[in-house]
Amino acid sequence: MKGAVVDVDGTVLRGERAVEGAREGIETLRDAGVRLVFLSNNPTVTNEDLAERLRSAGVDVGEATVLSSASLTARHVGDEYPDARVYVLGESALVESVAECVEVVEEPERATVAVVSLDRGLGYGDIRDAVEAARNADVFLSTDPDAIVPTGDGDIPGTGAVTSAVESAVGREAKTVGKPSSVAATAALDALETSPDDTLFVGDRLNTDVALGEKVGAKTALVRSGVTGEEDVDGSAHEPDEVVETLADLRHLL
Repeated sequence: MKGAVVDVDGTVLRGERAVEGAREGIETLRDAGVRLVFLSNNPTVTNEDLAERLRSAGVDVGEATVLSSASLTARHVGDEYPDARVYVLGESALVESVAECVEVVEEPERATVAVVSLDRGLGYGDIRDAVEAARNADVFLSTDPDAIVPTGDGDIPGTGAVTSAVESAVGREAKTVGKPSSVAATAALDALETSPDDTLFVGDRLNTDVALGEKVGAKTALVRSGVTGEEDVDGSAHEPDEVVETLADLRHLL
């Protein structure tokens, strides 16, 4: 194993605290010479914000690349739709990241690209405007499919819940930019400079972390420190190669 793509919320952090065994697991991987990318579907933070969260929890980021779905989405929109007018339903980290790459508009009727994400200050008017933007825009994007997000105070609704509301209102499916999309897989592997055969994808979600590794043919590991229970694994369409309690239990793979 030359590289590992490591999820953050539910795998390394829960809220602002490190998950038990996470620091030990990361140090074990690093000591074995494994290059790391921290890849998060959290759209409320920039890459820099996410790196600081990890450091504040005592996680040594070192030379690892840190990628949030906010930054991935901004880069994707800038690369693929450089002349777009983008309406964003999301928090400041996402809005500001997108605005660094393309024009962001507040009027939904002007949007050629609609981006929907988690907004913890969401109101009915925000949903109404996002529906209008998604209905009329040429491109409809979602930062990530996570319906719930593990926090220090329990699980809260995530981007997936917001996106589902907009999708059902417009009768149109959003394209996901974060995990498990090919956009996220390419960004992670490019940062690691490894092939899928030499890379482990690890996280607490079957439909994003494990699915992402499966998409590129890489080895996968599910940690049970987040949102996925043993009952969810049985009968799932996604089958992790390894199921462990925490990152510390990955030492046997090295």
